[in-house]
Amino acid sequence: MKDLEAQLVTDAFSIGEGPRWRHGKLWFSDIFDEKIYSFGEDTGLTIEARVDRPSGLGWLPDGSMLVAILAREDGADVQGPALLSRVDKDGVSAFVELDEPNTSFNDMVTLPSGRSYLNLYHGGAIGQDELLLVEPDGSSRIVASDLFHPNGMAITPDGRTIIMCETHNGHVTSFSIDDDGGLADKRTFASDLQLPDGLCLDAEGAVWVGCLFASEFVRITEGGTITHRVRVPAPYWALAPMLGGPDRRTLYLFAADTDPARALKHDSHGYLYSVRVDVAGAGSP
Repeated sequence: MKDLEAQLVTDAFSIGEGPRWRHGKLWFSDIFDEKIYSFGEDTGLTIEARVDRPSGLGWLPDGSMLVAILAREDGADVQGPALLSRVDKDGVSAFVELDEPNTSFNDMVTLPSGRSYLNLYHGGAIGQDELLLVEPDGSSRIVASDLFHPNGMAITPDGRTIIMCETHNGHVTSFSIDDDGGLADKRTFASDLQLPDGLCLDAEGAVWVGCLFASEFVRITEGGTITHRVRVPAPYWALAPMLGGPDRRTLYLFAADTDPARALKHDSHGYLYSVRVDVAGAGSP
């Protein structure tokens, strides 16, 4: 395993989630400050939108942005129902809102076609979370169940495989994607990870994963071999990686100086690091 050293890029935000590389910039959500930023090496941070509790990001073919809303929590209860918002020139509107209370979305991945997959959480029910498929017209259906807190997701360049973290059982899990968007052939990509959170895919089929409380990001090949590691200062949370830059070989890493008690009070300081890597990013997002 090779250790890499990342450099601090900026820390002028609260907590970064859902990073995406789009149109030459890094986009991400700041959940606690309720902003969506873009970041450019020459322009720095730019506020692109203000959205209540934003998390995962995606874009429809018409250029409008989809934002998964992370519901507020009251103890073990989630103040749902789950909401997917749309941001366009007319402002922020509801794109998908589920009827079921005590549910929440978190991360998501959107294909160029506009088809999206979202983590769907059910209160504090461990092992009972799901993936929701949302079509570009806003119709939706459940495509996977009995998941342990699904989190960061990526889809291979051929659009045939989705890979995601299951934070609460330490797995990276993959499914085959059918022509109609359904999922089948569930299998374990890697296991025995320390609270895997965000995830991105590279051109060799390996994934970079943030190991939340371990204060490190690791590159993992299918089967579970860790090839590279990047540490951030302990006890920072290692949240979400994204491969970007003109050649998609800049690995951006989001970390946060917080803890569960402080996070409930929105007391957090976010950090964005970067490091150059040998293998470029691939697939969606």
